[in-house]
Amino acid sequence: MVKVKFEKISPADFFYRNRDIAGFSSPSRSLYMSIRELVENSLDACEVGRIPPNIIVELSSEGNSEGGVGVYKLRIEDNGIGVAAEHVPKAFATVFYGSKYGYKQSRGTFGLGGTMALLYGQITTNKPATVISSKGGREVHKFVLMIDIVKNEPKIFEHEVFENKKRWRGTIVEFYLEGDYTNSKSKIIQYFNHTAIANPHATLMFIDPRGRLYYYPRVTTKVPEPPEESLP
Repeated sequence: MVKVKFEKISPADFFYRNRDIAGFSSPSRSLYMSIRELVENSLDACEVGRIPPNIIVELSSEGNSEGGVGVYKLRIEDNGIGVAAEHVPKAFATVFYGSKYGYKQSRGTFGLGGTMALLYGQITTNKPATVISSKGGREVHKFVLMIDIVKNEPKIFEHEVFENKKRWRGTIVEFYLEGDYTNSKSKIIQYFNHTAIANPHATLMFIDPRGRLYYYPRVTTKVPEPPEESLP
């Protein structure tokens, strides 16, 4: 009699093994997807608070990996509503944890694209991500973390709290990942062009690895009405 062994894997482990399902199938595609998913998260974070978005994306080259693939540092900053400190680790380092699982329209892939971007970066560079966020109160929280792929939970290496003298509000995400900017450049620039047209209330800035600035100023401060939650 043949014995069949059943195993249970975590959602993080599943996407680790099958990351192409979420669009992270090659260095060029993964770099594009990482930028897109985190920009979409930033747009949502601004619009839910009725805030005209200011989003800054910086991509810098960090040389090549041992396999000869380009390594980049990606930094995205927004002026959205921010994330409460107690939710930051799980929001960015747990698959299927977030604010996009109600029955209303939101951007992104399954509501997990941002986490998948960080997971891809972790897989390809073995470096932690840095998340800085504040809701505009007296404190700014900085987390340095990774995803425990087996347990699908955050591994926090560092948590610092700073005084928020300027009452800054928003979120900064910074991490390293393998990518191919040469082959993804046209698609990334096209994405920013289309996003600027579709979101005239947003100001977008993209600084590429060569130091070029792509600037898309807003043409209105009127933020669209947020979608209403629907019945399942």
